[in-house]
Amino acid sequence: MNTCRGIVIFVTQLPIILEIGAQFDLLFGFNHTDAAFNILLLLFVLVPLMNLSWLLTEIIMTIKMAKRQNRAMSFLMPGFALFFFLESLSIDIFFLSQARM
Repeated sequence: MNTCRGIVIFVTQLPIILEIGAQFDLLFGFNHTDAAFNILLLLFVLVPLMNLSWLLTEIIMTIKMAKRQNRAMSFLMPGFALFFFLESLSIDIFFLSQARM
């Protein structure tokens, strides 16, 4: 599960890395190609869905563990998942605000 968490966290940061890399021309012109737009579009759709599934999984796992152990629930991991989900939504809203028709 930790590997999946790490992958989702890394993929959440990729649009930010692509944006900063394009801003300072660190991608050597890759941001001007069709492939870069396709990757950005894929990340635009895929990242919030991955974060939402991670959030739901963390909530389900927390509830199951709390029922099994008969003790208070810890909201640490669902809190992290919620943070990254909100981050991915804010990145998407930023990209939508930058889109030109």
